[in-house]
Amino acid sequence: MPLTLPHLYTLPSDVWDWVSSDFADLAQDDHKLATGQVIRVTTAAAQGALSLSVTALLYPLLSGTQLVFDGGGTTSPVQVTLTATALTGATNLVVAALSASIGQYAQATDSGLNLATGARLLTGCKYGTSQVKLYCSPRYNDSDLFNNAGEKGSVNRWATILASRWLAKRQLRSCPEGLAEDYEEAMGELRRVQLGSLLIEDIPTRTSGWPFVTNSAIDIGYSYAKARIEPMLSEATPVQYGQYVDSNSILFVEY
Repeated sequence: MPLTLPHLYTLPSDVWDWVSSDFADLAQDDHKLATGQVIRVTTAAAQGALSLSVTALLYPLLSGTQLVFDGGGTTSPVQVTLTATALTGATNLVVAALSASIGQYAQATDSGLNLATGARLLTGCKYGTSQVKLYCSPRYNDSDLFNNAGEKGSVNRWATILASRWLAKRQLRSCPEGLAEDYEEAMGELRRVQLGSLLIEDIPTRTSGWPFVTNSAIDIGYSYAKARIEPMLSEATPVQYGQYVDSNSILFVEY
């Protein structure tokens, strides 16, 4: 399945939240890549409102973006947090409940996220998702992994950490100590998932998760891999992921 936006295990807003906007964003003087767009309110919004009517956006805004509106009859600056991504041309912002009313003609300046950063964050999310798939797909269905990510479970955490580390490397920055520790922890858990010694919470494996140990015996008739599974005494449920193949015994000729 292609790594398109609806199928990602982490989103740019997750990465932005994990590493903070100061780490992910560009400043206005960063080679003039920051948008600096001015966003103006076209209809007054009352305290507690969940949307805000604005002039058409010149550049997109990510979910999680924080804007400070003032002027236009607004008594004091009001910080607004977007709860959904707004695309170019959007005239309505979906926001967290407003802490105070905002007057018509109030405005805010988007000095943070820009097109270059947004594209970079999305590429990082695709990388994080692909890495989690690499370790988890042999034992779990993609739909179940996606559902776990949607519930902000371990799958989302792993993908977000991997995407954040990719972002640090892409920006040619030294990886922060905390993020480096998160990365080592995440990779350790992913390797355990790959080996079957760690189960992802709240989602099933492709097949029955039991028994974890099959009945086996030692067959001295083999020169290699003497430990042999006894099929007649073991769980017969077929598995849908790769199994160890004793290639040496296949090619070994006994006499």
